[in-house]
Amino acid sequence: MSEKRSRYHILWVDEEPDSLGFIDLGRRFELDIQQYRSWARAKSALNNRFDQFSAIVLDGNCVIDDGNAPTPDFLYQAVREMEIIFAQHEDKLPWYVLSSGQAPDFDKTLLRIGMGYRTDMESDWGRIFFRKNNDLGDLCLTIKHVASQKKDNKIRTMYRDVFDTMDIYFTPDARRTMLDILKALHFPEENRNFDSVLYYTQLRRILEHLFRAANRIGVLPDEVLGPRDKVNLANSSLYLAGRDVNLGGKTVRYKKPGQYIFPPVISQIVKSILVVANKNSHTVELDSQGQAVIQDYYNSLHSNNFLFGYALHLCDVIIWFGRYARKVRQRYANGGTK
Repeated sequence: MSEKRSRYHILWVDEEPDSLGFIDLGRRFELDIQQYRSWARAKSALNNRFDQFSAIVLDGNCVIDDGNAPTPDFLYQAVREMEIIFAQHEDKLPWYVLSSGQAPDFDKTLLRIGMGYRTDMESDWGRIFFRKNNDLGDLCLTIKHVASQKKDNKIRTMYRDVFDTMDIYFTPDARRTMLDILKALHFPEENRNFDSVLYYTQLRRILEHLFRAANRIGVLPDEVLGPRDKVNLANSSLYLAGRDVNLGGKTVRYKKPGQYIFPPVISQIVKSILVVANKNSHTVELDSQGQAVIQDYYNSLHSNNFLFGYALHLCDVIIWFGRYARKVRQRYANGGTK
């Protein structure tokens, strides 16, 4: 039987080696358990990649800063600082304690950190404490169940190929934008204030990141991509489609006529997303005329389907790009060229 692909990223803080096989067991439950050996390192990862994690697992007696000894104060400090991070992101992650329970005054500590919202969330998140020697399987099952119910994770599961590619080649902001759009599509009752006019510009910004990724893997030349702060969307689209690109009187193109990187269908989707704005635009922002076109459409039909249709088409472009980029890496690995 083939090993399941990890679906949910879990932040685990424990300074000791994983002698119990927690990480390996997690894979059987589609959990990517990422271990950090101090709270300082874990907090940095949580701050920088909050949206990627589905749950947090804390040891009962761990290291706060690298180089220090484990301390019973660890849980107090970690939980207090987690709550600050949750407030900054206006969201909470389910969290658990995985411990032998041997730390001084552990029962009192557990009772104290569980007071408040964590106790209130027990019906949704499950119990707070799991023993290292006995409860690993129960903890994995609990986390998988809770993570699968979170709407972000439902979307990431439905569009796994899209977000697998975005995790590699796109920024956290781009991933969040796509999540926001797809959540508005699938959970409209919770996104009544969703403004499709504003998000059209964000779709074009995702295309900017795709062109930057094409540049990084070596298939889109710097001179076609344009300045670092202003990607030339039109030129990038033309080049990848196998069309002529005029660069100050010099014409460049991808290989010979009839050869291209974007297949015709992908090329047409990209062109349709860009067509509202000036074809020579160097920026992802819509001009006033482009905004007026979308605003008029929305005012006429009061529908977000215009945006959602382009977003779903863009999902196909992202999936295609991920597969193409893998082929490029394989050719490089085998000594080939672009």
